[in-house]
Amino acid sequence: MMAILQNISAIFIFAPFLAFILLLLASRRRLRRKAVGFSADLTTFLLFLSVPVSVEALWDIKIAFGISVTAILIAIFLLVMEWKRSKEIEVLKYIRKTWRLYFLLLSAAYVLIWFTGLALTVISFA
Repeated sequence: MMAILQNISAIFIFAPFLAFILLLLASRRRLRRKAVGFSADLTTFLLFLSVPVSVEALWDIKIAFGISVTAILIAIFLLVMEWKRSKEIEVLKYIRKTWRLYFLLLSAAYVLIWFTGLALTVISFA
C-alpha cells in the first residue's frame, strides 16, 4: 500500500500537469468556472516540489532555496505594488493573485525544464 502511494506521489511530482488535468476533470461539474483556478491552486503545491526535483535530476543543482527566496521576493514586490495602487489591501485577493502568479511562473519553468531535458536526451542519443 505504501509503495503505491509513493509511486503515485512520484508520478505527480514528475508530471504535475497530470494532477492539474485530473483535478480539473474532477472539479469541473461542481465548481464550473472556478474549476481551473481550483486546479491551478492545488497544482502550485506540486510545482513547488516538481521544479527543484526536475532541475536536480537533470543537472544535479539544488534550487529549492532559490525558488523559495524568489517566491518571497515576488510576494513582497506584489505587496508593495498593491499597497501603492490601493492603500487598503484585500488580503485574500492579494494571496490569490500571488499564488496564481506562482502557478504561471512555475508552470513556465517546468515546461522549459521539460523541453530542455527532452532536447538533452535527444542530443545525447544523436
